[in-house]
Amino acid sequence: MEHSVLNGVIILLTASVVGLAAFERLKLPALLAYLLVGVTVGPHGLAWLPHTEDLHFLAEFGVVLLLFTIGLEFSVPQLWTLRKSVFGLGGAQVTATAAAGGLLAWGGGVSPAGAFVLGGALALSSTAVVTRELSRRGELRQPHGRLAISVLIFQDLAVVPFLILIPVLGGDTQGGAWLAAGKALLQGGVVIALMLAVGRWLLRPLFHRIVAYGSEELFTLSALLFSLAAAWVTEYAGLSLALGAFLAGAMLAETEYRQQLQAQIRPFRDVLLGLFFVVIGMMLDLQAVARWLPWVALALVILLTFKTLTTTLLGRLLGVPRRTAMHTGILLSQGGEFGLLLATLGAAEGMLSDAILQVILATIILSIALTPLLTQWAGPLSRRFCLPPAAPGPGR
Repeated sequence: MEHSVLNGVIILLTASVVGLAAFERLKLPALLAYLLVGVTVGPHGLAWLPHTEDLHFLAEFGVVLLLFTIGLEFSVPQLWTLRKSVFGLGGAQVTATAAAGGLLAWGGGVSPAGAFVLGGALALSSTAVVTRELSRRGELRQPHGRLAISVLIFQDLAVVPFLILIPVLGGDTQGGAWLAAGKALLQGGVVIALMLAVGRWLLRPLFHRIVAYGSEELFTLSALLFSLAAAWVTEYAGLSLALGAFLAGAMLAETEYRQQLQAQIRPFRDVLLGLFFVVIGMMLDLQAVARWLPWVALALVILLTFKTLTTTLLGRLLGVPRRTAMHTGILLSQGGEFGLLLATLGAAEGMLSDAILQVILATIILSIALTPLLTQWAGPLSRRFCLPPAAPGPGR
């Protein structure tokens, strides 16, 4: 009898342990080790493991638990104070980047529908990686950390109309695209409002009762259940899993159990998040990267530069200090996991050719791989380029 699941788990664990040990010795980011493991054991490497939908869905639980713990850093009142950043800078960044990317792709010969997909895919940043790096560096509560989280929240919301419109533009559904998008957004808004209302009145007494049992296992299972249930609710409403988990964490941040929850969830989060990055690495086709290397390099430079400048300039227009705006722009300059989703969905609908898909996938994944370095350099670069003007000398 063959145990294919057990074999796959052993392969992933063995490769991850070896990769992490080597990268720790070289003092390189663990994220790069996970991506390399995925490239090596995936279908485009040694082909030890296939990239299946079930594996990808399981890996998304790492992102869910990450956003749950990030939500524990933000209470609901704090989120309300960030609403201008979420819908102001977040909305402007997604709109400007998607429009510019789409027009550039259209001018390069891509069909209008394909250009729409590419613009949306490139406008989104990596919620999983950026929040992980900010948390690891203790920068979530700093101005650039709060601003980056605000933009990422809007990007998660912006995925919804793209997911609705792509099949419509692909010709598989009938009806008005804008009507469907508006309906989904309205439904999502109602669900979020209900979640926040229920959580505000029920969570504290519920967890008081759970803690009264004195069972650590019951407390941990209840936290996992609540985070996954909240993610399921928002996903069922047409929003992202990650958004529901973030809201669940934000609601529990108002209770006295925040630190205990963070400690209990962290082991599950770290293991599953590593699996998520392995699965992302499995999507990278090194042969395609080598074949289209000049285009991948050009697209990578354009993506990082344009998104940095766009976020910086929009932040300045909205009154954000120069250094904070540029710091945030560098943090959000990469592509993201939802961009990979939009690109693959667009290719499945016949909007993107295989060559364009591989270039976009390689560009996004390589930009994600660079994020730990971008996070490290963002502060020094923003300080260097945003120095205050020198005071005039006594003789001037």
